Amino acid sequence: MNKLSRFFIVFAIIIAISIVSVSCQRSSGPSDTGNILIGVLVPVSGSEAYFGNDMYNSFSLAVDHVNAKGGVLGRMLELLPPADDGCDPLMAAQAATMITSKNPHFVVGGYCSGATIPALQEFYDKDLIMLVSAANSTRITELGLEQTFMINSPGTHQVDSLISLLNSLNVKRVALIHQGDDYTQNLSDICHAKLPGAGFEIVATEVMEKGAPDVSAIVTAIRNSQAEFVYWCGYFADGGNVIRQLRQGGYRGYICAGDGSSSVELITASGPAGEGVFVTSPPNVEFSEGGSDFLAAYRIKYNLEPGAYATLCYDTIMLLATAIEQAGTTKTAQVRYVLQIISYQGLSGLINFTQDRELANSNFIIIQINDGVYTLYTP
Repeated sequence: MNKLSRFFIVFAIIIAISIVSVSCQRSSGPSDTGNILIGVLVPVSGSEAYFGNDMYNSFSLAVDHVNAKGGVLGRMLELLPPADDGCDPLMAAQAATMITSKNPHFVVGGYCSGATIPALQEFYDKDLIMLVSAANSTRITELGLEQTFMINSPGTHQVDSLISLLNSLNVKRVALIHQGDDYTQNLSDICHAKLPGAGFEIVATEVMEKGAPDVSAIVTAIRNSQAEFVYWCGYFADGGNVIRQLRQGGYRGYICAGDGSSSVELITASGPAGEGVFVTSPPNVEFSEGGSDFLAAYRIKYNLEPGAYATLCYDTIMLLATAIEQAGTTKTAQVRYVLQIISYQGLSGLINFTQDRELANSNFIIIQINDGVYTLYTP
């Protein structure tokens, strides 16, 4: 065999070894050593970017606090840059692929249900646990993906809180407005399933196109329905406009917004028309036991006020760290088992899960706009 032949044989062997090595690296998944990588799915562009950025800030603050105490199992948590789902299903699918390409150990996030749902199968296929911090459509758990855990209370809990509010106000005739997506229509559907049996009449169900500047036809339909109470099931980006036009159009009954509108931006956007408006809200940190320390730390780090989902996002990371610690590993099967049976007291309240991985205990509160700020409503 001449030297040239030997060279080509050696070269071929080197190439084959390299291919096998790369293949093994690609299929081996996240490392069992080094930092624990956490992928993040949130909207950082579009109309819901406010919430996505706030969620990422809250995750980051929690990671800081965990790492300041030595991390988990002697390893530091590392939050990957946010993958932008834009609250759009197509963007979300692309963002999910971007996350899994980085071989994270876990995934957190999920604000818009309609953008979270298309990403979940990708995470499941890659054997990744996702802790869903804000999105709460019951369609998330209806997928039956055993590695998906919903930290926010599902829409069924939200409607239970709504029923308590309706009873306290002694009203019976309810109008609903949704926007036709996974979150808002799901919330409307749950209202249709639960309100009649609780003694309430749904007198109108209207659908508003996202971003529509003129909702006068909806206002007229609701006024003609003689509704005593309007439940806005949509997001805050359009909520202020709806509230203003309802009042300008002569509606004088009660108005309440769902958790997708639980933002100070709703107060700003609705202006004076927002006075007295209720919100079925996630556990806002201002009203959470022990929330003062979180508020101070958040303000110092970001020079901003935290949003409505800040407590849930902070708790998401702290819950994950606790589950990894109890499991003694980052392996999916063991951490998933711990999460299924865990009982963790966080800023948002007690976190434990039903068999289908929904939050077992409601964390919803009722807040109301009074003098331009949110106050806790107690009947």
